[in-house]
Amino acid sequence: MSNRPARIRAIVVVAVLVLAFVIPWTYAHIAYAWPWKRFQTGTLISCDDQYSITSRPGQSEPPLGFLPDGTPIFFGSTGRINMGVESAGISLASQRNNHFSNFARVSQLHLGESTTIEGVGTFTLSRAHSGIVWFTPNPGGATFCFTPDPTFTVRDEP
Repeated sequence: MSNRPARIRAIVVVAVLVLAFVIPWTYAHIAYAWPWKRFQTGTLISCDDQYSITSRPGQSEPPLGFLPDGTPIFFGSTGRINMGVESAGISLASQRNNHFSNFARVSQLHLGESTTIEGVGTFTLSRAHSGIVWFTPNPGGATFCFTPDPTFTVRDEP
């Protein structure tokens, strides 16, 4: 007696189960990362009377501004859309004597949420987008509305 038909059935069942997971997962991560998907919800955040700042991973940016003692503060962020939810993280670094150190970090904000960094200002997530997504989470970019602290000096063109 041969096991061949049972083995073939088992392979077919495993293949169907894998496809049943992979196809919806791939659709969700690609389709919801497209920019047009966010506009279907009608959620748009405007940065009226505020600075609009953007950071893209891997790109060098000039400082966001300066603390009262002249220390430059650099802004970085990563964003993503996962299952239609826009979220992003912020990191601020200071530079002293050509040495960079972490100044502040906020790991996750959702669309419309704000955080205030003492001495720098308030950041509100206005838009996030995913990088190219296939089977790994790739960092994307994010745009924030920024209201500086009265003691923080913003560079000329943030």
